[in-house]
Amino acid sequence: MSIIVTENVSAVTFNNVPLYKTIMEDTLAAVAAADINIDMISMTAPMSERFGFGFTLSDDDMGKLLAVAKELKDKHDITPMINSGNRKIVIKTSEMETQAGFAAKVFSMLNKIDAMILLITTGVDEISVLIRESDADAAVQGLEELLK
Repeated sequence: MSIIVTENVSAVTFNNVPLYKTIMEDTLAAVAAADINIDMISMTAPMSERFGFGFTLSDDDMGKLLAVAKELKDKHDITPMINSGNRKIVIKTSEMETQAGFAAKVFSMLNKIDAMILLITTGVDEISVLIRESDADAAVQGLEELLK
């Protein structure tokens, strides 16, 4: 089991996006063309021909992202919500593959400390959460206790 923490992470979220448009594809292509490395890509299930999506990136790439956001505003008339100065916490454990309820324990603990979760992604053996900086130390401490 391990906990990996990355500081200075920004969340970029697009809400109420028309499902039939190429906004997500165009966004990811523009971000790649700007040489911005992204992580934690997430998409909501479509509702009434609309969806939301988001991703994370290093705060260091904010200047490049703002240029991309202007390009997207001009092309699609959509503006992302950007939240900077967060921490990404990755909980990696084989228990995710074998133990029912592991995720429930993680989110119960985060709820107990009133951590504001901004984005969640998962893999076969990991949970990644983006939380605000002010909640990070308590979250890491709680997760370390949980994983003992």
